Parts: sequence; C-alpha cells; structure tokens
Amino acid sequence: MPSTAAADRATATSARATFRRLPLIVALALAFASLALISGIAYIAVLTGATGTAERLLVDQAASVIDRQIAMVKSRLDPVGEQLELVASLAAAGRIDVDSPVAVREALAVMMQHVPTVSVAAFGTLDLQLHRAVRHPDGAITRDTVPLTELRRGLERFRELQTSQRTFWGDLYWSESLKQPVLNVRTPVRRIDDAFIGGLVATVTLGQLSELITDPAHGGDPNQFIIVNNDKVLAHRLLVDPVRFGLTEDKPLPTLRQLGDPVLAKIWDPPVRSPRIDRALGKLGHVVEADGHRWVFVYREVRGYGPQPWLVGQYFPIERATADLDKLTNGAIVGAVTLAAALILALFMGLRMARSIRTITTAAEAIERLEFDQPMHRRSRLREIDDAAGSLDKARTALRWFGHYVPQRLVRRLMEQGADGVASRRTDLTVMFTDIVAFTPQAEHLPEHETAALLNHHFALLGACIEREHGIIDKYIGDSVMAIWGPLAGSPDHAGAAIRAALAIAKVIREDNRMRHADGKPPIRLRIGLHSGSAVIGNIGAPGRINYTVIGDAVNVAQRFEQLGKVYMRPDEDVIVLVSGATIAAVHDKSALGIELPAPELRRVRGHAQPVEVYRLV
Repeated sequence: MPSTAAADRATATSARATFRRLPLIVALALAFASLALISGIAYIAVLTGATGTAERLLVDQAASVIDRQIAMVKSRLDPVGEQLELVASLAAAGRIDVDSPVAVREALAVMMQHVPTVSVAAFGTLDLQLHRAVRHPDGAITRDTVPLTELRRGLERFRELQTSQRTFWGDLYWSESLKQPVLNVRTPVRRIDDAFIGGLVATVTLGQLSELITDPAHGGDPNQFIIVNNDKVLAHRLLVDPVRFGLTEDKPLPTLRQLGDPVLAKIWDPPVRSPRIDRALGKLGHVVEADGHRWVFVYREVRGYGPQPWLVGQYFPIERATADLDKLTNGAIVGAVTLAAALILALFMGLRMARSIRTITTAAEAIERLEFDQPMHRRSRLREIDDAAGSLDKARTALRWFGHYVPQRLVRRLMEQGADGVASRRTDLTVMFTDIVAFTPQAEHLPEHETAALLNHHFALLGACIEREHGIIDKYIGDSVMAIWGPLAGSPDHAGAAIRAALAIAKVIREDNRMRHADGKPPIRLRIGLHSGSAVIGNIGAPGRINYTVIGDAVNVAQRFEQLGKVYMRPDEDVIVLVSGATIAAVHDKSALGIELPAPELRRVRGHAQPVEVYRLV
C-alpha cells in the first residue's frame, strides 16, 4: 500500500510538472510587454511604409458595415427579451397579480408600448389559459384570453417553459392569422422559491424584422439580409410583405431563388478570385458576379436568437470598396499584418484570462443559487486561477450530490433559520402520501428506460403542484411520494395548502391522462391520502448518516389514508383524494378551497381505537 500511494503522488507531481503554469503577475507583464513591442513594430512599419493602405480600408469598411448591421439587429431584438424579463421579475415578485387576467393583459400592453417591434405578447398560466396583447396593422393593441389547448402545439410549448430556467429564443412558429412565421422569445416566471407560476412569450413577425433592417428611416440598408441554413431567407426588403410569397407552415421561409433578388441569389456562386481583394476581405466575405457587375458580400454568423445561427450580411458594388486599391504598398502590408497580429494576440490573451476569471465567478454564483449541474473548471495556465477553479469545482461536485438528496426549498429554509432549524422538535403539520395504482404490473411490460421516463415525468407533475403550494417533498418511495406542509415549509395554513396541492395534482393527472389516451397509452391512476397532526421533525439517523425528516402518528395515518383509497376508488376514476377529519378541521378558511366538502364517513384505521372521519374530495 505505501508503494502504491508513493506512485500516485509521483504521477500527480509529474502531471503538474508537465502542465506548466505561470503566476498571474508574470502573465500580465508578458502580455502587456508583448502588446507594446508588437504595437511599436507595427507603428514603425506603418510610418515607414505606405500610410494609406486601401486593403486595410476595405477590411475596415467591410467590418464596419457588418458590425453596424449586427448592432442594429441586436438593438431591435434584445430589448424584447429584456422587457419580457422585466415583466417576469415583476410577476415573480407579486407586483403583477398573475391570478388577474385583466392585470396581466394590461402589463403586457404596457410592455408592447415600450417595444414597438413586438406583434404579440402573451402570458400562459398554470390553468392552461393564455392572456394576450395583440398589435394590429393600424397600431391598435387589443387584449384577449384563449385556452392553450386550442393553439397548435400550445400545450407542448408551455411544458417546455415549465422545464426551462432562463429566457430563450425558440423555433420559428407559424401565425395562421398573419399568414407568416414569427420569431419568439420565451421566459419562465418563477417565484423566489423557484416554483413555476407561468410563462411569457413575445413575437416579432417576419415582415417587421425585414422592415427594421432594410428601411433607411430605421437605420437600415435596402441591401441587408438575414439567411438561415445557407438557403432560407429570414429578412430582406422583399419580405416586408411576406404574404405575397404564399408561405405556409410547412414552407415558412422562401429560398434564395424564390425570393426574386438576382444579386442575393448568386451569393453562393463560385467567387470571383482576386489576390488583393481576397486578402483584404478574408473571412468577412467574398465577391461574386451578377447582372454584369461585381458585388461584395460581407456577412457574419450571429447566435442566440433561436436554435439555428443567423447569417447577417449586406452586399454592395465592388467599386464602392476598391477605389484606392492601386495605392497599396508593401510597407502598408507589413504594418497591417503586424498590427493585426498584435490585436489578435492581445485579444487571445485577454479572452483567455477573462474566461478563466469569469469561470470562477460563474461557479461561485451558481453554488450560491444551489445550481450544481454544470461543470465549472477549465484548465488554465494561470496558477492562481487554476488552483481556485479546481478547488471550487471539487466543492461544486460534493454539493451537487448533496443537492440530489435534499430538497432545495428545505435547504433554503434551513439556511434562513440557521442552527435552530435542524433541531428536532414536535410541531403540527400535514402529511401527504401518493401511490400509483397497479404500477408494478404496468412497469413489468415496459423497458427500463421507459419506466424511468414515466416516473420522472409523473414526479415532475406532482412536484410542480406540491412546490406551488409551498410543500416539501420528503422522499420518493418507489412510485410513491411523501410530502409535508408546516412551519418549516413556510405554510402557516398547512392543511389548506396540502388540500389545494392534492386537488391540483388530481387536475394535472387527469389532463396528462387525456394526452396519454390520445397517444394510445394506459392512464395513470393515483391514490392520495392526507392527514394532519403532531409529529417530530428534525435530524433522524445515525451520526454518519442522517435524514431531515418527519416521524410520528401523523405520518402513519396519512399513509393508511392513501391505502384506504383501495376501498373507495371506483374502476372509472383516475384519482381519488381521501382527507382525514383532522386535516379538514385544521384548514383556516374552508371557503378558500373552492370546493364543497362532502359529508364524512366514519372508518376504522389500523392503530386507532376510535373510528376516524374520512372525506372523499371531488
């Protein structure tokens, strides 16, 4: 064993010696010294050579054209996402009443007044309603509400938002009313406890995007364009009125040939070769011949506005760019090359250092938010950064495993309460147990991966309903869930919150079963049992392996109520919810439940000498 340990240490020492690292101060000194030296050489070369390099002017002109165009596109589209995130933050903070359709629609209409590029802004709620503000061609904004289920792929896009953690630009989707595709940016709305309460979406039409980038009144140019997949035109002056192209949902974008621009249609023809022009343009673009003239195409790839990258560009006559090519001199070439090398080196070193430092910052911020899924450590030649990043990544790995087994809501509450939060104590709370009816026989006929996918989907549905009502999932037991409501979960009316969660689960299971029926799959039938009472909550277990959990008679009775569903559940029912009389009695405001309580039945429950009241909720 000692020889093995010594060999491991020798291997680790050898690996560290092979991967040479520099102190941060030395790296910065070398970077700035190199930049100064190369810049000085470039300056002398430019002064002693030709000062007016036409090739450099062409590069600068092409880069300026495309940089200006990309900046204009971002200045039109980025505010859409920013305004959507602002509305999401106001809704998450409770400053917009998401339960009031009128308040939601008015907030969306106000947002659209600040962002004139938006054609539709909408908010999808957990009751599968879509509250919208719609801008018409005359500029008027109307408000309405439509069911998500009536929109093509509406429910599917809403489920995507439920699992998302950030704002994103989605796939183009077809607007039947406008007869054209629309760009769309979406963002989930989550409360401070990360519970999902809805999703926001804003759209920009194909015609609006084309008008923005090609209309000189908006700072555009008639020869600007945006292409996707190298052949589909997303924005162009001829697409300001896209309806005339007869676009359809199956073919939402015209091809280069279908557009009718003879110059743009030639963009991927074999380029006209010229050593001087090729050196000047580089990767910024190329020259083609069309209609008896030569045209310079400049373009650049832009990402972040959907799953597919955009090719943003512009074309102009070559005469506009090459008037001074005859003034090219060898001295200017040397100056341009050395200056470019200096800039590339400075950019390279700056980006490497910035990326390494930002990695550590991002890792620390993610750990603070209890996000442990993404690895943070990238090897760096800067010794201090590499050591810090490695240590932080090891801590993230350890915390990630911890996060898989402890609910984040529980961790946050314990962080707020400090050491007193983990002390064992007796308290009043409500316990829920759920169980899938006949899951074992059903799972025997499914492959392992389908069984896991079914359970993960089922638990995600239940978890969303439980977390929305401030419940804490204590544990998963096979296909069963145990959840608790009480002071630690932040729910003073723990009984009312648990009943609302159970009713929400019943609703979402029935909706999910309708989708399963449409796919030819058997329904998921669920038993739910609730009971309230006194129980001990705290750290339970051996010193080396403990759980923060609940024990006591309240837990046992809740599980027996779930099992009692076997007696009460009818063959045609998808979900049965049985609630004890103790839970009903603990509800602060029974009218707020939104249901009419049935008459209870008296039933004997194992472990209780006297019969208990059983409420069957509908």
